[in-house]
Amino acid sequence: MLDWAEGWVKGKPKRPALLLYGAAGTGKTIAASALAQEFGWDLIALNASDKRTFQVIQQVAGTAATTGTLFAGTGGRRLIVLDEADNVYGVADRGGYRAIEELLNETRNPIVLIANNQYAIPWKIRGACLAINFRRLTQDTISGVLENICRAEGIKAEPQALESIAEGARGDLRSAINDLQTMAMGRKHLTVKDVVLYRRDREASIFDVLRQLMYSKKVNEARELLWALDQAPDDALAWIDENIPRMLTEPADLARAYDAISRADTFLGRARRRQAYGMWRYASDLMSAGVALSREGALKFVRFQPPSSGVYFGRTRAARSLRDGVAKKVAARCHTSSRVARKHFLPYLGLIFKNDKNAAARITTELELSEEEEKYLKSI
Repeated sequence: MLDWAEGWVKGKPKRPALLLYGAAGTGKTIAASALAQEFGWDLIALNASDKRTFQVIQQVAGTAATTGTLFAGTGGRRLIVLDEADNVYGVADRGGYRAIEELLNETRNPIVLIANNQYAIPWKIRGACLAINFRRLTQDTISGVLENICRAEGIKAEPQALESIAEGARGDLRSAINDLQTMAMGRKHLTVKDVVLYRRDREASIFDVLRQLMYSKKVNEARELLWALDQAPDDALAWIDENIPRMLTEPADLARAYDAISRADTFLGRARRRQAYGMWRYASDLMSAGVALSREGALKFVRFQPPSSGVYFGRTRAARSLRDGVAKKVAARCHTSSRVARKHFLPYLGLIFKNDKNAAARITTELELSEEEEKYLKSI
């Protein structure tokens, strides 16, 4: 980002725009704001709440992109930021991408596009941008940030409490900060017990949703129950999958409910793989209204319980993702399958990374391993 911005200081770089993409809560928007502050540029931002028709983009971003600033004249720079650039669609946004494409061709100012899913943006626009991937943050990074916040706010927090919050955030720093604020409000000391109680409150709310969901008779009613729930989509689906089928007494109801659950899981999987988080809305409709309206027969009483498989897979998801990522890189370099790489190569790499720093450094360079992937190999 700094190299690209220096290109604008010297004139106009080959690619006039940055494309910052990645999961929510990884720092894309704040990074753009920090870049503007670093270089003393005015910041002009459009986001998803704006009506981004061709005319609006031309009037707001277009004018800002092709003119100078009030005090520095034509030599001054503005940073134009278009947040949620992967959500320019529909009748209200007609011509929005055409306007963005023209901006990139005509701009005399730096432009930053921010998106969760880079592939939802037309390839002509992507080709004009320097794409930078913001990956999910590690648990250690998140707990370190939470520790700094607590220190600044005069809150004494037990390390285990912050680690527990960081683990639950799953790489989303914004979510972790929101959880910390909720738990620490009005306190000067934060303990593991406080975190456990907060999570119990969240579990209590999911119990309420499960109790009411299968009595919903309207789509909107079922939707609103899920929307009011403070749970990640994957977690909510795990609770529903674990408990709702046990309430159903008719085989036909059970088949329809499982069909809705499996389709919701498919959409969530696509959202994760493609970082196309707009698919969450399809998953949420299926796991709420789809499940609720599948019932025609009677219900039986069951004692709700946390998702058993979800607990294990939730804790190990990050490690498995790192493992699979390293295995793919090894497989591509060694012309084998990821399964063979996992079984036969990774154990030896683990030994090398623990015992031979020079060889580990060469392998890291050869495979272009990230810092998290290095740590994973050292931990095997």
